[in-house]
Amino acid sequence: MFIDFHSHILPGADHGSDGLDTSLRQIELARQAGVRTMVATPHFYPRYEEVEDFLRRREETAGTLKAALPENAPRLLIGGEIQLCRGLERMPHLEKLCVEGTKVLLLELPRSFSIGHHEQTLDALLYERKLTVVLAHIDRYSSAVVDLLLDLGFYGQLNLDAFNRWHIRKNALLWAKSGSVVALGSDLHGTHTGYQDLPNAKKRLGEDFDRIMARTQELLGQ
Repeated sequence: MFIDFHSHILPGADHGSDGLDTSLRQIELARQAGVRTMVATPHFYPRYEEVEDFLRRREETAGTLKAALPENAPRLLIGGEIQLCRGLERMPHLEKLCVEGTKVLLLELPRSFSIGHHEQTLDALLYERKLTVVLAHIDRYSSAVVDLLLDLGFYGQLNLDAFNRWHIRKNALLWAKSGSVVALGSDLHGTHTGYQDLPNAKKRLGEDFDRIMARTQELLGQ
């Protein structure tokens, strides 16, 4: 059983799936890999788009995909990969950017990220808006930054291919062992990679794989 917490499968929603045929191929790859639940997480860049426009685009593309899903498809939940910016906590409809049915926000750090610049927003997301914030693909960021954010009460999501990259595998396994990693994701954009990294991730994580999946189920209220 695998819950894919991070995927770009909504047709035409971002630079992931380029259309419905691609999305359905992605869904079939997930089914073949034993994925039980997929969270669709299209990109939202607050600097370039209003929340209302993103929500409208997400609803349209999700509706197109849901209408075409085969009966044996994994369960599909709709969320987003939300890029952090100052003032994000004050944006309207913030809870609608969370994974549907939850107050779980998948947050992507910008290239210009610094604790000092974003501290007020990060604190407000946790303590004013009371969201559960999961940091997307923490394997891409500086380990010092990730360690600090995890200590502050944020959670982490790892991409499956992190366990194939020797230079970050050690940190990925340590974060998983610590209990700070609550989700794994394919970060699926097209169909060229599919879930080829899933077996190795399971092997490297061992018992921690099942613990992470249990945490993901808890987050999603399953």
